[in-house]
This record gives sequence, structure tokens and C-alpha cells, in this order.
Amino acid sequence: MFPLNFEQLSVEPLSELAKRLNSAVGDKMIIISGKCTATFDGRIKSFLDEGDRLLVIKRDLSIIMHGPIGVKPLNWQKPQAGPISFSLKEYFLEMITERTKTKEILSIVFSQIAFVALWHAQDETAITIYGDESDLVKYLVANPELIEDGFQVIRTEYNTDVGPVDIRGIGKDGETIIEVKKRNATPADAHQLKRYIEYFTEKEKKSVKGILVAPNFPDKVLKYLNKNYLEAKQIAWDQVFPTIKRSKSAQLEDFFEEKKEK
Repeated sequence: MFPLNFEQLSVEPLSELAKRLNSAVGDKMIIISGKCTATFDGRIKSFLDEGDRLLVIKRDLSIIMHGPIGVKPLNWQKPQAGPISFSLKEYFLEMITERTKTKEILSIVFSQIAFVALWHAQDETAITIYGDESDLVKYLVANPELIEDGFQVIRTEYNTDVGPVDIRGIGKDGETIIEVKKRNATPADAHQLKRYIEYFTEKEKKSVKGILVAPNFPDKVLKYLNKNYLEAKQIAWDQVFPTIKRSKSAQLEDFFEEKKEK
């Protein structure tokens, strides 16, 4: 059973279907599955022979057409690139759009339609990405005992002449600054922490303790920290913020890049 804002349309007659689709362009998501061809006429010309496809036209006039396999769209158009209209082409349903700026034309002709629907979809929420270094800082602020028992946070993102300190607080040995890293610690990270210590000593005339937080510490980093009386705190961030490993192949965004117009 479909939700109330989802409407499946009758395929016949095609003339009435074209009218319904035209009235929905820009107002509802349009979803069509069936057999179709696609022709692109512009700076480059292409023809996609008939095959089973899924066409989605979003409310912002972006277009994505997929085949039965893969994540890469077979044809696509960016939002608001040009008007979209439906009409009859002989006995078939044609979607046509002309990109306003470049005058390029994309034509998709359905010889058979298996499914067509309108979806008055609403999604105004912003995506929230967890697991960057600001999230790690927030997690430590909410769980200060991971740093030390009784640790109290004073400030986050405390600005200094050598950069912002992630966390400034009070620990068992007095005032403490924390540098947080999501990846394995590097010598540059340890050196940056040392620069913070020097800033507090020279500019604020305070003796502070420094702790570098990271998931792993190579031996050379530990040696540098020990030599400069700095501490290492190991936290396995991948267990706190699990992530899905991605292959080194191209990402989805790569498929939506166009060459800059001359």
C-alpha cells in the first residue's frame, strides 16, 4: 500500500498521462520505469539504444536515469538546467528538456511503460555527518572521564597565535590542553601540541600539561612526546564512530562533474 502522498498513474491513454506529468513537473517527483531510448544533442552527441530503465525527475528539475545495474546514471541533468516537458511521439511517450544555457537537448522516449507515479516527497532536513574531528571533540566534552578521571572542560576551540586548541581543561595535574586527531598521530601533530605548550608558557605565562589524543601512536611519535614531557591518549575512534570502508574507485560525485564550459 502506497503512502497518501504517492500516486500511481494509469498508463493509458498516453495523451492524458502526458498532461498529468506536465502538470507535475517541478511540483512532485516523477518516477517512470519501462523500455526507452535516450538521445543527447549538444557539444557531444550520444544515443542510448532501447533498454529497461528507471527515470526519476525531481522537484528541482534534476534528472537521473538508471539502468538495471551499477550506480552510475546512464543520463542525467543538473537542477534547473532547463524546462522539462512530456508529449506523444507517434505512439510513444517522450520526455524532452533543453538546457537553457547551452541549448543542448536530451530526449527520452518510452516505447513501453511498466510503472509511472507521482510522489509529493518532502525532505527539508540537512544531512548530519558524524565522525569528523569536531564530533570527536564533542564526544570527549560529553565524556571527559575518557581523558582522565575528574577532568573538567573549560573551553573548546580556544584560539591562540599558533592555532585553535581543541580542548582546554583542568585535570589531576592542573591546567591541560588536548589536541584531538581522528587518524593515527604524526610527528606534525606532536609538534603542534608542543607549540601550544610553548604559547601558554611564553604568552600566557602558564605551565600547562599537553595530551595528544589519537587512535594509534607510531614509536617515533611516542618518543617525541616523551622527550617533550607530553602525553599520549589512545582512543579507538573507529569503535566510537564506525564507518563504512569505501573502495578506491571513483565516488558517486565523480559521475556528476561536467567539464567547464569554455
